[in-house]
Amino acid sequence: MNNFKWKWQDSAIVILGLITVGYALINYNRLPELLPAQFGLTGKVNKYWDKDTLISVLGALGILLPVLLQFTRSIDPKKENYSKFENAHGMIRLAIAVLLDTALVLSVSYGLDKDFPAGKVLIAALGLMFMVIGNFMPQVKHNYFLGVRTPWTLASPEVWRKTHRLSGMMWAGAGILFILGALLPNVWAIPFIILGLLLSIIVPLVYSWLVSTRLEK
Repeated sequence: MNNFKWKWQDSAIVILGLITVGYALINYNRLPELLPAQFGLTGKVNKYWDKDTLISVLGALGILLPVLLQFTRSIDPKKENYSKFENAHGMIRLAIAVLLDTALVLSVSYGLDKDFPAGKVLIAALGLMFMVIGNFMPQVKHNYFLGVRTPWTLASPEVWRKTHRLSGMMWAGAGILFILGALLPNVWAIPFIILGLLLSIIVPLVYSWLVSTRLEK
């Protein structure tokens, strides 16, 4: 793994992950046997896991994420491009890890107090993560593991560049919609969140195809 580069973001991810697991373990005996593992668009719990599984899975992901993503970097055929977006790569890893840590903290907090609006807070946290990733997405260079990977972006560095420039704006906009959805009543929350998903997933996909088609003419 000659391309492995440990950054300050990785240290922050590990420290925050350990603090998060510590919070869960300190409150372990006060927790019910089942904790929320999935929330719906309105913030209501859709699925429960036993607390041992949930703490283990989310805790492990939050701590091991930098190593896992650094490994994919080391095996990427385009690994030489990572040096061109080191900070963006680190900040995106940090944003994802913080979201996982937040999910564990919120699940534990809900277990301690079922009146705590954990689902709504998680949707808002997801919005913040989308805004952070959207800010750094235009900096992400051609690779096989991180970014908007469609047949057209992977086939052309120019399609990749243009798609990620637009995707950054779409993800930031989606993040704002998620936060608004978390703050608004459920009747408005669902349309806002669905619109955010369409902006961040469908629009970049279609746009990459349109750009590729235009460049081929």
